[in-house]
Amino acid sequence: MKTETTKKFSERNYFGPIMIFISSIGVGYALVNQYVYEKPKSEMLLMMSCFFLAGVFSVLRTKYSK
Repeated sequence: MKTETTKKFSERNYFGPIMIFISSIGVGYALVNQYVYEKPKSEMLLMMSCFFLAGVFSVLRTKYSK
C-alpha cells in the first residue's frame, strides 16, 4: 500500500519539462547552424521541433488530465 508521499512522488511526470528544455537547446543549435554559420541541418531542426512539440503536448496532457 502506498503512503501519501509515495503517491504524490509517483504521480509527478518530469518527462515533459525535461523534453522541452533539451529540445529547445537543440532547436536553438540547429537555427544558429542554419542562419549564422550557413550550414543547414534541416533534419536536426525537424527532429528537435517534433521533440519540442511532444514535450509541450505531454505537459498539456498531464495538466488537463487531472
